Amino acid sequence: MAKWTAQVQVKWTKDAPVWENWNWLKKWKEVKWAASTMGEWDMILWVDCNSPEELEKFIHEKLRAKKWVSDTKSTWTKEVWSVWTDKGAKKAA
Repeated sequence: MAKWTAQVQVKWTKDAPVWENWNWLKKWKEVKWAASTMGEWDMILWVDCNSPEELEKFIHEKLRAKKWVSDTKSTWTKEVWSVWTDKGAKKAA
């Protein structure tokens, strides 16, 4: 069964660790990629989970537990096909 992936947008408070070391993200096995952004949202996380319920647990128990998180917005995806997993696809030389 394919994993669920989510793009989680995060809005910071004034206490966000904007210029600090972001190595603490390594402790969250769900997070595969993170970026600071401009505009309405301040940060984007790519999160892998086994189910939508697991993602919700991550958002509410880990991410929103940070005092500097003021809001989050999630977009869900679940891979249904890719050239890399298609057993019938020809391999590139």
